[in-house]
Amino acid sequence: MSLYRVTKVIQNTLSYMFLITLSILLGFPLVWLVLTSVKDRREVFTTFLPTQVNIANFARIWDEMNLPTHLGNSLFVTGLNVTIVVVTATLAGYAFARLVFPRQNSIFYVFILAMMIPGQAILIPMFQYLKNLGLLNSHVGLALAMTGAPISFAIFLMSAFFRALPAELGDAGKIDGCNEWGVFRHIYLPLARPGIATVVIFQFMGTWNEFMFSVTYISNPVLKTIQPALYQVVGRYSIDYTALSAGLLMAIVPILIVFLLLQKQFVKGLTAGAFKG
Repeated sequence: MSLYRVTKVIQNTLSYMFLITLSILLGFPLVWLVLTSVKDRREVFTTFLPTQVNIANFARIWDEMNLPTHLGNSLFVTGLNVTIVVVTATLAGYAFARLVFPRQNSIFYVFILAMMIPGQAILIPMFQYLKNLGLLNSHVGLALAMTGAPISFAIFLMSAFFRALPAELGDAGKIDGCNEWGVFRHIYLPLARPGIATVVIFQFMGTWNEFMFSVTYISNPVLKTIQPALYQVVGRYSIDYTALSAGLLMAIVPILIVFLLLQKQFVKGLTAGAFKG
């Protein structure tokens, strides 16, 4: 065996060992979450594997915390937020990529700068703003409050995606009689599905898992979304880890469903424009 082949085998072996180790480290919290959700409360820190599978934890948190209501609240807030971000970012991204208008670059840089503002900096001003509009302690107000920086990121992503598409397609559509709206709707929008899927996944995951705005702007227990509702399991002196783990697993399910439905388009959206010269 040549020295090159020996070196290659060693490199591949080390690479696989590193990836396997990294996978174990990253996957262990999820494994621990699953195992804890089916344990008895006395076994949480005493045994790694449960002595017997206890699925009563799922039924307990489902009924005692009225989890269906909180899941419904999260679905409404997330659905409204994702819709606003996707529609706005798709239209604005196309405008920045394919149209020419005054101060185009300056406006685009304003959106880029908005991505750098941390959510903590606008928490109190947004609270006062929602209070003045009468949207405090409402799902609509919460959904609107979480559209600032995400819209900026989505516009940046969609603009880059539209720029990666051939400009000749739009020119051909205009020759065939389409106006600008027709070119966008019939030519570029169908091709933008991977980019839209990418925005949907990022925004759905970010909004669904959001905690800071949700716990600040919603005080009515019935209106709470899933993350603040699960936080109620964390007591002052003790934490019911089995119930918390069961609730977190059920809260993960919608994210997994969305990702599995859009994963192919998601991969295409992440790589779009990577090879454009």
